[in-house]
Amino acid sequence: MLSRITYNIKAKISLLPTDLGGRQNPVATGYRPALAFNTAQHFSGEIELLDQKQLNPGDSGTVFIRLIPAKHIRKNLKSNDAFTLNEGSKAIGSGIIVSAEIVSSE
Repeated sequence: MLSRITYNIKAKISLLPTDLGGRQNPVATGYRPALAFNTAQHFSGEIELLDQKQLNPGDSGTVFIRLIPAKHIRKNLKSNDAFTLNEGSKAIGSGIIVSAEIVSSE
């Protein structure tokens, strides 16, 4: 059986401005983008905004991300790793991991 792990990640993210291909609407706690960690594979995660109620296109903020368990996610995500936020095949932002903790691994 393949490993199914998940992470709790604290990260700084930046959303692309709408005129550069970003979202048209802000995001709030509960937003679930796809995330790519230097790979073609995308993983699902749920974002919790830490210092604000919403994050507008073109803005940056600190977030907590709960990755949904996946069979093939890297087991070595760490501080300063970069990732992209995606909606389908469209990149709508980027982020840098501040801290990452594995919360389950089978």
